[in-house]
Amino acid sequence: MAREITLGQIGDYAEDQFNKLIKAAVLVGDKALKQNSPVLTGRFRASWAIGQNAAPYQGHPVVPKGSVIPEPPPNAVNYRLGQEKAGNIYSLHNNLIYAEAIAYGTNLPPSWNGEYKVKKKWGLDPGWVDLIAKDLGVYIKLEAARIGKSS
Repeated sequence: MAREITLGQIGDYAEDQFNKLIKAAVLVGDKALKQNSPVLTGRFRASWAIGQNAAPYQGHPVVPKGSVIPEPPPNAVNYRLGQEKAGNIYSLHNNLIYAEAIAYGTNLPPSWNGEYKVKKKWGLDPGWVDLIAKDLGVYIKLEAARIGKSS
């Protein structure tokens, strides 16, 4: 049975549905990055972080190629799990010095002798994080459509 709301409640209802979608997308993206991260010591996997209204990187970004990074809003705060809301910008990032090498095969450490070792050891192609971002975009579109149909 469909939920009944008054005309005056439409805005609050839509915002609530959008907030649920944002929360799910952030958590699904975080989970996908961690599950697909190659593990030798576990440090890389454990170093994925979620940012809210703050620069998604400090020194060693893992940023999809061709992405336009928006300026963070002036209301930057510490990210709080489960508090995702419309109007905020969320980023999933890894600031380890070798994160770019693992994710994209660029800026390789000298000890790798110019070879992208992640492909050989874990079967991951350079840019694997971009595929996760693309899948997350598909997930968001599908969930938004599902929410729209069920509302």
